[in-house]
Amino acid sequence: MVSELHSPASHSSVPVHKQYPIVFNGIQLGLSGLVCALALVSPRKSLNLYDNPASYLCVSACILLAYYALLAFFDVYCFKARGDSWRPRARPTSVRISSVLSMAASTLAAALVIAVGFVLFGAPATTHYVETLTAALNVSLLAVTPSILTLKPTFGAYRRALLSSEQKSIPEKWASGFFWCTICVTWMSAYFIPMDWERPWQKWPIPVIGGAFLGNMMGVLYVLVRCFVVPIARADFEETQSIQRQMARDYEAQRGPLTRSMAKKDK
Repeated sequence: MVSELHSPASHSSVPVHKQYPIVFNGIQLGLSGLVCALALVSPRKSLNLYDNPASYLCVSACILLAYYALLAFFDVYCFKARGDSWRPRARPTSVRISSVLSMAASTLAAALVIAVGFVLFGAPATTHYVETLTAALNVSLLAVTPSILTLKPTFGAYRRALLSSEQKSIPEKWASGFFWCTICVTWMSAYFIPMDWERPWQKWPIPVIGGAFLGNMMGVLYVLVRCFVVPIARADFEETQSIQRQMARDYEAQRGPLTRSMAKKDK
């Protein structure tokens, strides 16, 4: 894990802050939103969420899974890039493949749990089971996989990041932002299904999938504010305060001898 913010002491007039590595994680945040939008684009007009939801969801899941697999293979997801340039860590290929398989297995396990949750909350159990499973896989990729790639594989790490109200590090804010925004909006979107509006987009699982992707986009905005804007603004403020205190101490240190010399002259 990388500490939330490093503000090295400086005597210059311009605040110095370092959120490591801010450029690459900012690019990756933008890529997350871009891939999420790309997963919504159908390669064929006939392959859409209304007419072929299962096939459409399989395509979107493959796009998301391929994106996360690349990040897991190179181990550069969310503040894991090392150095001043984009350089994957030197690891054996077998370890890289193992990381990808572990990520995929954890994502599938989370998808099964989400599918069971869908059924318990009223999703069809005996029909539309392919749609239910593919919808659960997409929700798992959007909500859970960022946590799998970011957090340590321990119950304590997940509890602290997702369930605790303790002060969180930036990677924990990154994971919890995507998780809770996606899960909450997905859950709220399910309320449109039982309403008697008789609209084609109300059939299962269209509202849930729309809510999941909308929630993920909201997670991108949340992470942008909590992991980039707020820490940088706080660093600027704290560094400015530190500079002002140092200037006050320097002024007092220079003022002391001058005051004493003037007092001697007065005597």
